Amino acid sequence: MGPTLSDSQLSAELFRPFLADSGQDDSRPRYRRLFRAFQQAILSGLLPAGAKLPASRALSSELSLSRNTVKTVYEMLQAEGYIETRHGAGSFVSTQLPELKPLSEQLAPVRSGARQAQLSRLADRLAPPAGRHRLRRGDLLLPAMPALDQFPWQSWQRSVARAGRAMKFETESGGLGLAALRQQIVDYLGVSRGIRCDAGQVLICSGSQQAIWLALSMLVDPGEPVLVENPGFPGIDGALAAVSADRVPVTVDVDGFRLLDGLQAAPQARLALLTPSRNYPMGYTLSLQRRLELLQWAEASGGWIIEDDYDSEFRFDGSPLTALQGLAADAPVIYAGTFSRILHPAIRLGYLILPRSVVDAFATARAYLDGGLSLLPQLALADFMASGQFSGHVRRMRKLYKQRRDLLTEMVQARFGKRLQRVASDGGMHSVYLLPDGCDDRELYRQALERGVGIRALSHYYHHHVGQPGLVIGFAGYDAPAMAEGLDRLQPLIEQALGN
Repeated sequence: MGPTLSDSQLSAELFRPFLADSGQDDSRPRYRRLFRAFQQAILSGLLPAGAKLPASRALSSELSLSRNTVKTVYEMLQAEGYIETRHGAGSFVSTQLPELKPLSEQLAPVRSGARQAQLSRLADRLAPPAGRHRLRRGDLLLPAMPALDQFPWQSWQRSVARAGRAMKFETESGGLGLAALRQQIVDYLGVSRGIRCDAGQVLICSGSQQAIWLALSMLVDPGEPVLVENPGFPGIDGALAAVSADRVPVTVDVDGFRLLDGLQAAPQARLALLTPSRNYPMGYTLSLQRRLELLQWAEASGGWIIEDDYDSEFRFDGSPLTALQGLAADAPVIYAGTFSRILHPAIRLGYLILPRSVVDAFATARAYLDGGLSLLPQLALADFMASGQFSGHVRRMRKLYKQRRDLLTEMVQARFGKRLQRVASDGGMHSVYLLPDGCDDRELYRQALERGVGIRALSHYYHHHVGQPGLVIGFAGYDAPAMAEGLDRLQPLIEQALGN
């Protein structure tokens, strides 16, 4: 027979702390706290295998609990295998448990804080990069922040209500996503972006980040080079790291992505990831000559182009340009779009337009990834687009954002004159202002963030942060008073940085 602890020993050493009315224990029933005390005492070795437990009547008296409470705890312990009952002898800690040393002995050789979680190589690759931006809703002048107060909430809520009623007639959205939403996307892109596709080539994703990660996962093997813009959107870095791609920065000038520079650095490259309609953050548009060069290279090399078209709807100086995907039939282009920037950050829906040859492979990968998206937001967005609300909202925001861009230009000009040079761009949701060489835009960014201003340092968008200093200032989500307040907070910091 194993050792027997007296009732007083048990209550004093193990159970009274768990039954005390303090901290998180207040919210747990007393039988759960007593069960937890027994469980931890057994697992830590304080109650060794074979130890005899006190009778339920004696323990209930010692702990001032009802006997039924103690009996319930013993039944729970037995059901989970911690104790065993021997007819006529009582209850004992199970002898079938592996030999456990007392917790104090187990921890003795280990210094406090010395143990570290052992994660995979992927986890190491995904370590947050230095200078990663913090998105704080209350900050002013955030780039990529839409005009949330202008979103047609009543129309969206009606679409959500209709979607809720329609869900009872739908069971699943299929491997590519809801057919009705895919058709709405095809109809919209055919008119606005010149995209050549049918609904069978559209894959719905939970935002463009997932879409780009999926595309990279399907097209790139570990160690393969991927040509990316420099400067460029840092949000792709995590996806590149996740697939162990070799990131090859390619210079972007006023005519866009310099493919030949990239091929000199990595002649074996088979994939280019870029934003032809508007480079992020500079706003440069890829020229027609370079678009054709890209397509010819991809065709001749058996390569691919991922076209990230994040906010081409907001082109103010003329109609939206034809997408790279639409320039040639069956082009080796995977087109990625999103609704999060256009409508609302909380609408986490994006999509890929895929060449027919890879649709089945992508759909299979997507099935393993998450099994498919929830139907409700897809039904709601399909209804929102079919009712004309989506196109109407885009038209209104294009007009509003142009007004706000022009207003920001005037305000910056009035405060700083020619000391801040605006980079010309035909649209978007932010403006880039260049600082004189030698200015520390990253320090300016940190100081601005402390004052609740969410501008970005231009150098953060360059490979290794080596590039022209400047400021990326958002205007789309801010009316005149908010814009003025943000610039008022920013002005003394810029004056100091300029040496005035």
